[in-house]
Amino acid sequence: MPATNFSEYARAISACVNSLVTTGQAELVNLTIDQRSDVRGFIIGLLRFTNGAELHLREFVDLTQAEPRLMYAYHYQDANHNLIFRYDNAAHRPPLAQTEHKHISDQVIAFHAPTLTQVLDEIQE
Repeated sequence: MPATNFSEYARAISACVNSLVTTGQAELVNLTIDQRSDVRGFIIGLLRFTNGAELHLREFVDLTQAEPRLMYAYHYQDANHNLIFRYDNAAHRPPLAQTEHKHISDQVIAFHAPTLTQVLDEIQE
């Protein structure tokens, strides 16, 4: 999502989320946009899908960086709150070979940082 300022970035995230809500594929439980400066901010949200599954998302972005998402997590769980997958760049102990990774069940694998659109596409597959 190329953006030159945080407001533009946040609008793109909102549009992505709202497209699912508009088509009836998901309910927006919450979406909080906390702008910290013209180029930095925090986004947190929860989408609930028609099958009861949920996507919890968090992004802390700084658009002056080559990879603007300094922190991200996309946690997708079924209606019984069982993990389906989670992408994040949180530090692990012991350290992982790559910061960006994906949790699947009891596995953690190195994985590139997906965009929110890519995560939503994976959910819809």
